[in-house]
Amino acid sequence: MGKSIRFHQLTASVLLVSSALLLGCSSKTPAPGAAQTAQSGAPPFAQGDSENFDTDDPCSLLEPKEVEAVLGAPLGTPPFRGSGPYDPAVDGDHCIYKTANFRYITLGVTFTGGAQAYSMVNFGKKLLSGASDPNLNKAIKQSFKLDDGTELTGEWDEASLMPMNCCIFEALRGDQLIEIDFTGSSATLRQAASLIDAAFKRIDSPLKIDGGANVAAAAELEKHRMKPVNPCSLLTRAEVEAIIGKLIADPVAHGTDSCAYELPPVGIRQVYELHFTWRNGYYDWRQNGHVAEIAGGTVAKMSGDVVEHQLQQELGAQTASGTRPASEAEVTAMLGGHEVAANDAWEKAADQGMGFAAVKKDVLVTIDLRGVKESAARNLVAAVMRKI
Repeated sequence: MGKSIRFHQLTASVLLVSSALLLGCSSKTPAPGAAQTAQSGAPPFAQGDSENFDTDDPCSLLEPKEVEAVLGAPLGTPPFRGSGPYDPAVDGDHCIYKTANFRYITLGVTFTGGAQAYSMVNFGKKLLSGASDPNLNKAIKQSFKLDDGTELTGEWDEASLMPMNCCIFEALRGDQLIEIDFTGSSATLRQAASLIDAAFKRIDSPLKIDGGANVAAAAELEKHRMKPVNPCSLLTRAEVEAIIGKLIADPVAHGTDSCAYELPPVGIRQVYELHFTWRNGYYDWRQNGHVAEIAGGTVAKMSGDVVEHQLQQELGAQTASGTRPASEAEVTAMLGGHEVAANDAWEKAADQGMGFAAVKKDVLVTIDLRGVKESAARNLVAAVMRKI
C-alpha cells in the first residue's frame, strides 16, 4: 500500500489541474432523472390526439420503436418533453426516451438558431486546440475520435462530439441543430448518429407524437424510483467485518451520501468509505469513466515532464535488477480505468482513476482504493450492491 500513498502525494497537483481542465471545458448537460416502473412491458404510446399538435415538438422526430432498438429494451414510459433534464415539461425542448431499467436517451432540437449554438461547440474546441503544451493538445484531440475511428455520414452539414464528453453528439443542417445525449444508455456513437439521421429526415414532416401530453406518465414513473436510504443500514456490522476485518468503531454515515468503515491503523488510517449516487448512477458511471481515460491519457503523454518521470518510477514494476519504470500505457491504465465483468452484484463496474465504481438499478457506488486492500474494497462494494 505504500506505493499508492507515495503515488497520491506525487500526483495530487497534476490530477487537480487535469480535472479542472477536463471539467471546466465540459459543457455536458446534466442527466435527466431516471425512475423505475412497476410495469414489465412498455405502455401504449399516444400519438397525439390533440388538435393543438406542436410541430416543434422534439418528440415528433423519432418513432419510439427506433429508439427502443438502440436502447435494447422497451420504453418504460411514453417519450416525454423536458424543460431541463430532470423535470418533465409540456413545452420542453428535449425529448426523453427512458426504459423501465433506467437507461435513457435525450434528444434536443433547435429548430431555428442552431448555427449559432453549434458555433459555440466549435469555439470550445478552438480554445482546446490552442493549448500551449503540444503533448496535452494531442491527447485532448485524440479524445474526440469516433468510436471506431471512421467518419460518420448523415443528413447533416456538420457534426461533432461535445468536447470532453463521451456521448453527446451534435449535428447541424442549415440553421437546425439536433443534439443527442446517449450517456445514460449503452448505445454506441454510431447508433446514436443513426437516430439523428432519422430525425433530420423527418424534421420537415414530423410525426404526430405529443411529448407534452406524456409528462404526467413521466412523473408517475419517477415515483417508483428507489428511494435513498441510510447507506450504513444496508449491511450489518458483522457482515462488514466478515469482509474487511474488525472495525474500531461503528460505521459512520453522512446523510444518504456515504458510509465509512474504519479499521485499526497500519501506519496510516484504514477507512473504507462507500459513496452513493442514488439517481442517474449509470450516466455518471459512463461519463466518469470517460473523464478518467482522458486524464490518464493526458498525463501519460506529457513525456519529458519531471512529474511524468516520477509517475513512471512510482508505478514501475520490480525486476531482478531493480525497479523498471512504468510504460506510458501502464501510466494511462493506472490513471484511466478499465471495465470489469458483470456479475450477480452489479450490472456495470470499472476501475476509474484511483477508485472502483459499480452501478445497479441506476444506483452508483464508488470507493477510493488508496490506503485500503483493493480486493476487500471490491468485495465490500459487491456486498452492498446485492442489497440494492
